[in-house]
Amino acid sequence: MTHMFLAQTKAESLRIVRSPFFLLFSIAMPLVFYFLFTSLNGADKSVESTTWAVFSLMSMTAFALIGTAVSQFGIRLSFEHQEGWVRLLKLTPLTPGVWLGSKIVAQMAIHLVVIVIIFASAAVVNDINLTVGQWISCGMWLWIGSLSLLALGALLGTLKNANSAIAIGNVIQMGLAIVGGLWMPLSVLPKWMQAIGEWLPSHRFANGAWNLVAGKAPEMMDYIILSGSGLSFMVLSVYIYNRRDVA
Repeated sequence: MTHMFLAQTKAESLRIVRSPFFLLFSIAMPLVFYFLFTSLNGADKSVESTTWAVFSLMSMTAFALIGTAVSQFGIRLSFEHQEGWVRLLKLTPLTPGVWLGSKIVAQMAIHLVVIVIIFASAAVVNDINLTVGQWISCGMWLWIGSLSLLALGALLGTLKNANSAIAIGNVIQMGLAIVGGLWMPLSVLPKWMQAIGEWLPSHRFANGAWNLVAGKAPEMMDYIILSGSGLSFMVLSVYIYNRRDVA
């Protein structure tokens, strides 16, 4: 069982890394947006108790992890349902638990790689001045918090039509980023967007990191909304999977 788990985890990790969509949506696009925003607004200009270089770094890292969870996890699950791989899985020695567990572990490993690459790129180009503790605490917050995004990806993966999953996934990713205040601070958005954005998991995901670079702890609502939404997404996705099996 352990050998199957490790082999499947390795295969999943290699599949993600070799995907051109991973390089585009999880690395290249967030970095392009990051350097664009810091260039337009001024890397050293003050914003939300920090600078644009730091604020946008946490925002775009969160954006990258949302994209990875949606495209490389959620949409891929939908394709595997559409192609019949999930039904075929029942005919193999690979149990559903090992199959799903390996996907989650591989995805979390890739998330860690994404965080390191984006953090390192920003640090080299903009000479960001954070303490070792801030780098580590922000990285760990974003890494562990990305579990809630995987739950969102799992819910998206319940769609049998992969083309619909792609369209919906893109809308979700962009909506969470824009309304969640990842591209521009929530305080400069229209009031109705602020009212919605402060309840979105994407905003709370980035907000915890913004607080950490400002020398504060993540807010209680960051924990509640992130964990609550992640649990809700997972329960709903399991319910849909079970209903489908019964049907």
